[in-house]
Amino acid sequence: MDKPDTISPDGPLNTAKPLQSILDHVDAVIVDESADLKSIIESFGDRAFGPVMLLSGLFMLTPLGAIPMVPAAFGFVVITFAVQLLMRRNTPWMPNVLSKVKVSSKRVRQVKRKVQPVLAKIDGIIRPRMQWAAKGPFQVLAAFIAIILSAAMVPLGAVPFAVCIPGFVLGLLGLGITARDGIMMLMAFTLSLAAFAGIWVLLT
Repeated sequence: MDKPDTISPDGPLNTAKPLQSILDHVDAVIVDESADLKSIIESFGDRAFGPVMLLSGLFMLTPLGAIPMVPAAFGFVVITFAVQLLMRRNTPWMPNVLSKVKVSSKRVRQVKRKVQPVLAKIDGIIRPRMQWAAKGPFQVLAAFIAIILSAAMVPLGAVPFAVCIPGFVLGLLGLGITARDGIMMLMAFTLSLAAFAGIWVLLT
């Protein structure tokens, strides 16, 4: 009997251009002027951990991160997925409250225009390598780090652009998981120590 699918950290957008394809996917999902965050997340299917973490981190590095409640919403999404990854749930679950968080197509396209050249360069250098550092116990470590960083985004949302600190590390973790790039994962683990220190300074 086949083993049931579990929430996998390898997202459905595991292509040669994971960064660009994720934003393209979100843009395609928003068929009207806006879409709710729950629908966007669910559109990634049951293998969305990497792309969701990457997308959340990426958005925290843009003006979207300065919108009230948005950092908290994305942080909650990452925590929800990270906990389910640790629990090995068969299917992902998203709370209905996320349907109240709207993401506009205008803002998504603004983000795409601004970051597309950068994303193309990053996509050009990442690739599957040292894959042992992007699976197994390293996925568990990534989930724990993601939970801590995402929880910090709630108070950091009150400090202008402070969410860029956890957002950057979350983005690297998501990128490493999605592209199965162990080097990117190890970089994220190292930078998470500096991020924890920076967050401590900001919040104390």
